[in-house]
Amino acid sequence: MKRPFNSADLNEIGSSLKNRADILMYQGELDDLGNEIGIIVGTRYTNFSEEDLEDFLSGIRHGISLTNGTHG
Repeated sequence: MKRPFNSADLNEIGSSLKNRADILMYQGELDDLGNEIGIIVGTRYTNFSEEDLEDFLSGIRHGISLTNGTHG
């Protein structure tokens, strides 16, 4: 069963990311961005399964493909 997602979820995730960015004390690399997003999303959705992870990563790949010219 797919996890539901709505504007309330996006608002909470966005707010949490903003709050985290305000206190972030290191400069990292792109994998660190993924780590920060993963912590926030994993906190928002408890019991995150492998299927949930694959769905989430698929959405990220799709979104990036829409911006980098690889969407086919």
